[in-house]
Amino acid sequence: MILEDINHLFNQFIEFFWAIGYFGWQIATIYSIYIVYQYSIIYSILFSILFIVSGWFNHKILKKFINDLRPSNGIIFLASEKINKITNGMPSGHTQQTAFALTIAYLFSNKNLYPSIGLFILTAIQRYVYRNHTLIQLIVGGIVGFILGYISFYIMYYIKKIIEK
Repeated sequence: MILEDINHLFNQFIEFFWAIGYFGWQIATIYSIYIVYQYSIIYSILFSILFIVSGWFNHKILKKFINDLRPSNGIIFLASEKINKITNGMPSGHTQQTAFALTIAYLFSNKNLYPSIGLFILTAIQRYVYRNHTLIQLIVGGIVGFILGYISFYIMYYIKKIIEK
């Protein structure tokens, strides 16, 4: 009985662990909005717009242009997930958006680097273990997200400067 309870608790922990990875980009987004809001509501609005542009760029441009298929045997995490209908997996949108949001949050606050890296890695591992992406799709998603986040940080800074004049 105690062994079954321990096994059940362990399985619940693993499911929670994978859920954090699956929802990593949402967690990163909420955290980033909180960080940039502390500096200005304008930054929060600009972050939200640029975050949407980053997602659009992933799904409408990169995935169509690169056209690299996902692994064929992906595991669905949520019952409502429609992973099989989206066959292009390059780059990973989860890792791109997580890297995008966490890059901006770090550039604003210069803190929480290691937890941010941990969340990014957990998101990538979940997508890999559930066979939703190949390793290269995850790496490219992270790199694209970092680059777009870095560029967006400076875009936000210059737009706010122009608005405040």
